Amino acid sequence: MQTIITPTDFSDISLNAANYATDMALYLNARLLIIHATELPFSRKGGYAEPTIDEFGIEKKLDSIKSDLIERTHGKIAVSSKQVTGLIENEIIKMCDYVNPLAVVMATHGTTLIEKFFIGSITVYLSKNLTCPIIIVPEGISFKLPKKILLAHNLENLYDMPIEKIINTVNTFKASLDIVHVYNSEEKFEVMSARISELANYLKPVNPQFHFIKNENIFSAVLNFAKKNNSDLILTMPRKHAFHYRSSSKQFIFNSPLAVMTMQ
Repeated sequence: MQTIITPTDFSDISLNAANYATDMALYLNARLLIIHATELPFSRKGGYAEPTIDEFGIEKKLDSIKSDLIERTHGKIAVSSKQVTGLIENEIIKMCDYVNPLAVVMATHGTTLIEKFFIGSITVYLSKNLTCPIIIVPEGISFKLPKKILLAHNLENLYDMPIEKIINTVNTFKASLDIVHVYNSEEKFEVMSARISELANYLKPVNPQFHFIKNENIFSAVLNFAKKNNSDLILTMPRKHAFHYRSSSKQFIFNSPLAVMTMQ
């Protein structure tokens, strides 16, 4: 049985992501692991100060969340929790290396400007350094079976694409796959045709549909397509720079109204 990991800082937005992860785990009959990381305070004299962590209080909060999620699923899936000490991004990476989860499900960012930057930066970092997929859940979004997955790609570096992971994801959710290519200048038809043929062959088991949009703004073009075509999940590959501009993947992580899956 596979595992889904969801980190929490006990904020409302992270609890919403935990609910999303729980409903997804229930659909996939997967285990759910909730983790909370507490960073050690840094001493002004250098090095780490003696911890003043209320471990009992944290465990109590984790137990409460675990109980709520077990009740949410009527006890149909295994739910566990773990408290760790260290940088959250490092602890998630270590946990994923040990557990090899199906996915990590986490919130987009915090509610304040500082939290948005800090937590969002952690999410961007993890999207580039985790080997397992991450599902990034915007505030207020509930789990919905992703029947239509949208992959935005620039049709370059096709040999770097995680083809097997893409196929597995599409098949896991029994979804359709739309590949959207946004370009801002005229491209040679012969080159584009060759790349489409190559990618279509790689992804033949899931029969992808290709769409081409001429637009200067990749983020806007992809979201407009997603809205018109009722897409459920946006798939990106930040580490491989799957977009024309590096900032585009960050825009989806920070600002997408839909759940975003990153993989590499």
